[in-house]
This record gives sequence, structure tokens and C-alpha cells, in this order.
Amino acid sequence: MTSVMRVFRWLPREVVATVLGVFIISLRLAFTGVPDGEMPFALVWLGVLVAAWVGGFGPATVASAVGLAIGQYILVSGGKSGIGFTGLAFYALFSLILIVPAEIYHRMKRRRQADQRLLADMTERLNRTGRLNAMGELAGALAHELNQPLTAIANYAGAAQYLVRNNPAAAEDVAGLLDKIVGQIDRSRGIIGGVRRRLAGDDLQLAPESLSAMFEEAAEIALSPSAREPVSVRYAFDRDADRVMVDRIQIQQVMVNLVRNAAEAMAGSPQRELRIGSALTAEGLVECYVADRGPGVSSTMREKLFQPFATDKAEGMGVGLAMSRTIVEAHGGRISADPNPVGGAIFRFFLQPAQASAGGS
Repeated sequence: MTSVMRVFRWLPREVVATVLGVFIISLRLAFTGVPDGEMPFALVWLGVLVAAWVGGFGPATVASAVGLAIGQYILVSGGKSGIGFTGLAFYALFSLILIVPAEIYHRMKRRRQADQRLLADMTERLNRTGRLNAMGELAGALAHELNQPLTAIANYAGAAQYLVRNNPAAAEDVAGLLDKIVGQIDRSRGIIGGVRRRLAGDDLQLAPESLSAMFEEAAEIALSPSAREPVSVRYAFDRDADRVMVDRIQIQQVMVNLVRNAAEAMAGSPQRELRIGSALTAEGLVECYVADRGPGVSSTMREKLFQPFATDKAEGMGVGLAMSRTIVEAHGGRISADPNPVGGAIFRFFLQPAQASAGGS
């Protein structure tokens, strides 16, 4: 059987189909004595049909040839002549009528299986590419989001070092700076945990938070006191829209991104004024906005502003706004960018107020 499979390149199914078909046809010899010329091809069509639908064209052809040989043997042994040319033509025609539909079925089945294997292979490749992209997004997100806390840590540590060297008595100030360093380290841990939760699809860690407190802390992180071009910040928070139900670490990432981008956009501008505020919309949502006096966002860039790796900065990675959009939408909100009527850009994002979130949960 192994040699047959090797020669014809058959699978076990084809070999079994051939044996089964030949066995059924050969039963004709046992049912009637030889010589006996009556109905010499009685079981041929059943054997060919079984071989065709089980194994396809090859096994059915073998079964048909064996059936022809057995039928001829029965005819000749019974004292009759063979089936002749006309009989042979009809025999071949009936065989093809049985074999061709079965072969079409098997070819369609093999094609469908090949398509399924191709689809499975493409799906695996897409999944692998998706995992690689996720790893790239994770690396980019961590590099982007950890840059600001690490910069703040370096600034606070530098300030503490300066005080220790130049004013040893300023222990209270140094302690305050060390507290800020510890806070930024905790924030870095929270950022890493938040990125991991987003990639894993875990739920947000929602809690009622003060919007104004989060924004002021985010501005302190994003706007380094040692910056060469200081930024003037004006706050305009609506007291009735201060409490929001959010994941504090993640929403503060959005705030830090927007404030830092606004400050960078105003580099070299004569008016480095930043407006940060909130308001309650008619729909009952809390609108948060960051408005700068920079050059604004071009119409071409605005179309892809929140897409991954879209940036017009020479040193930008293009992941901050894309991540911000993902975070805000995960909170059930939306984010947008519009021209500032007095010049620059206004970035807005909308969140659910804490009262509405608590009441709906």
C-alpha cells in the first residue's frame, strides 16, 4: 500500500476508496457462478460510485477498469463475446457520468480547503503583524509618556542638588523637591500600568476626580520651570463641571500631552499665553479645552492629527495625540482640534461628569 501511495501520490483516503470500490465490484464473482453471462456489470456502477465519491477520479478510474475486466471475464466465461466497441463506449460514458461530478466535488473541496489554509495563514500573519505593531505602539507609548516624568524628575533632582550644594540649611525645600520626585516615580509606574491595561483590554480604573486639580498638576509636569521661554497660563474652570469620573493617570496623560504640545507650538511666538478651562455643555458633558497662540494646525494635518505616527515635528513621534484619542474614547468621550479665533489652536475633549457616571452605573 505504501508503494501505491508513493507512485500515485495518493493519500490513505484514496487507497481506501480504491480498495472499497474494487471489493464491491468483485462481489459480483461471488454472487453468481462463473461462467454466467447474466448481468456481468451488476455491481460495477455501485463500486465506481463509492470509489468516486470517497476518493475521487483516480480510485474511481481504477475501480471502473477492474469492473470492466471482471465483466469481460464473466461474459467470455459464459460463452459470450465481449462488450465490443459500442459497449465499451457506453461503459466509458456511464463511468464518466458517475466519476466527473464526484471529481468536481473533490476539486471544489480541495480548493475550499486550500482557501481556508490560505485564510488561516493570512490571519496568522496579520495577527503576528498586529502583535508587532502593538509592541511598537507599546514601545512608542512608553517612550513618549515616560519622557515628561523623567524630565521632571531630572529637573527636581537638579534643583535639589543645587540647594544642597549652595544652601545646606534649605532642608525643607529639598524635602519638597524629593516628594515631587517620588510623585513622578509613582506617576511613571502608573503610566506603565495604564499602557499595559490598554493593550490587554482591561477596564479603566474609574473614580471621581477634580478636573481643575488634575489640569493644574498636568500643567506643572508639562511646563518645566527651567524652560527658556516661559508660558503664561490662565485657568478658567467651571465649578459646576469640576467633578468627572475618569481614570486619573490616563486622563492626566491626555492633559500633559495637550499642554506640552501647546507650549511647543508657541516656541518663538511673541504671545506665549495658554488658556486651560472647562465648561458644562448642553448635552450634560464636561468640555475640557487647551487653547494656545501658536501657528495653528493646517487643514492637511488636521485630517490625520489623531492618527498614529502623524506629526509635523522634527523630533516628534506622532503617538501622543493618537494615544489621547484612544484614552478619551475609552472614557466614552471625544476629542477634536479647532482654530483659535485669536490665532493658534484649541484642543477640546469631552468627559462624563461624575454625578452622571455614578448614577448610570
